[in-house]
Amino acid sequence: MDTHRLRYFLRIADEGSINRAASVLGVAQPALSRQVRILEEDLGVTLFRRTARGVQLTEEGERLRAMTAAPLRQLELAMQYAGSPLARVERGLHVGLPPAVARVFAGPLLGNLGAAFPKVSFQVTVAGVDEIVEGMLQGAIDIGIIVPTSDRRLFYRDLLTEDLVLVGGAAADLQPDRAVPFTRLADLPLILPATRTGIRTDLENAALRLEMRLNSKFSTDSLQVTEDLIRTGHGYGVLPLSAVGAEIKAGALRYAPISGPALTQELGSAASSQLELPRGFAIRIGEIIRAEAERQVQSGAWDARMSPSDAESRQR
Repeated sequence: MDTHRLRYFLRIADEGSINRAASVLGVAQPALSRQVRILEEDLGVTLFRRTARGVQLTEEGERLRAMTAAPLRQLELAMQYAGSPLARVERGLHVGLPPAVARVFAGPLLGNLGAAFPKVSFQVTVAGVDEIVEGMLQGAIDIGIIVPTSDRRLFYRDLLTEDLVLVGGAAADLQPDRAVPFTRLADLPLILPATRTGIRTDLENAALRLEMRLNSKFSTDSLQVTEDLIRTGHGYGVLPLSAVGAEIKAGALRYAPISGPALTQELGSAASSQLELPRGFAIRIGEIIRAEAERQVQSGAWDARMSPSDAESRQR
């Protein structure tokens, strides 16, 4: 099967429109439509249904996207770097990811890194931001995804911003179209991160400004423990939606936005300023991290908004 047709298919799926996909790809719209028809004939299924706003994936189309997006991207990366000196880099790379980030990002990111750098071995630590930062400062972790830091010993780049929501069990009176005032959090038993940096600090600072006190009976950096406690009715969590999307879709958890103030979490990639990596290797790692994050955001797998890239920031 021609991989170009799969690439065309994935772009149309991402754009939700054959016309927009044709513009992005630089392909004439009739030619792109013909390639889709050939792919559908090869597979014996209908991949798209037309809507008033463009096209929408059928069930078979959704299944094809789920099965081909990551492998195709990894194949493209492997071919892109096959003849590059970077593909011959031999070393280990230790990556640190917070639990919520690891859930949505670890698999796609590591698959792409592994395809681009076949001789590099990758180790992943899933931990709270404080532990990841300490690991980078000690030289145990090479690159981490963390919240913004002013520590000059770390080189930090903005990546994305995600909204924080109030999450409760299946019986909780929470609706995605009905925001919960922040002041109501004082009346709820909260399960907060043990790590002081990030969500917990933002919550406590907001509460301090409103002269209110939060009630936290449990604290943990384990996303699994947090979800178990919420699901069994022992409390509520304040989390990014990406951390609990599957559980919400399954009906095991419910959520509502938070207002007055709304809360967000910024994330970026970071490394120690003392990290010794070949310059080209470090640059490519950063590019792959950002490209995969953008892909996950555009596909809806990561409910977040990309931050401007360094180049975009310089243009402003």
